[in-house]
Amino acid sequence: MKLHGVYIQDTFAEAWDLEVARVILTAMEEDIAWAAAHQFAGAAGSSELGSRINAGIEHALPPQDTPDGRPGVVVSLAMPPSRHDQFVEELATRLVLATLIPTVAVFDGMLSDVTSTAPLDLYALTAHHWAGYEEEREIAGRRMCEVPTTTGSFRYEKQITISLEGTDGHIVCFAESQPAAVMAVKAAKAAITRVGGAAPMGYGLEQVFREHDYVPALKHRVPVSRVPAGVKSALNLLMFGVNAARMRIAMREAIRAACHVDGVLEISAMNFGGQFGRHQYWLRELVQ
Repeated sequence: MKLHGVYIQDTFAEAWDLEVARVILTAMEEDIAWAAAHQFAGAAGSSELGSRINAGIEHALPPQDTPDGRPGVVVSLAMPPSRHDQFVEELATRLVLATLIPTVAVFDGMLSDVTSTAPLDLYALTAHHWAGYEEEREIAGRRMCEVPTTTGSFRYEKQITISLEGTDGHIVCFAESQPAAVMAVKAAKAAITRVGGAAPMGYGLEQVFREHDYVPALKHRVPVSRVPAGVKSALNLLMFGVNAARMRIAMREAIRAACHVDGVLEISAMNFGGQFGRHQYWLRELVQ
């Protein structure tokens, strides 16, 4: 099967279950909201390589789409259910670090189509930091904790919602050159940020070194290579979403966007015979 001249391999992306938090960070100006988002999601590219959490930035929100009418940015964070305690601890740490950015507020951003959820009491996890000086405020019907700061105050929603039906996903882009691979996956990343409820994991553009069978330079040095003929560069887009439905949409849009970039030869995905995760996203089914 080909899409815009790019061969779509008859394979699937294997994915695991995730617990996902989705928050909206607002500030008096958009650049401050972006700074807060980068700090909130920082150093969180892959828990498999040592990150204490998986996180990524979805997109900006205009003032009319945020709870307090200020510019905002959506950040999603995730971990496998087996690491729930670490997930909660890291969320609390990042919330406290968000106090360093002036004028920032943090709101729950979970989407209504997520049906399997659990509440998370952020206030109970962080109240000991405020020395009893915090107060409760209400913004747009949301119960907020307001903490006095040197600039004014830091506000966050006391309880947020955790999706229990999150999942990751990815595509592998095989290209005739490194620039083509990078530009294709950048286009794919831009496409998923328009979906809502799906985010790149970390920066999203992920080059790998452990899967030697996907490294073009090792094509003739390893027992089995998965690198197609003519391919000089391979690059992954690693992503995750609040549920499988949104993950399928994100992967579909990612594939379509990548296939519009010159120099892309094939789109594939990694799987490990079902040992990695229970979800299977078949590439051809996604784009048919």
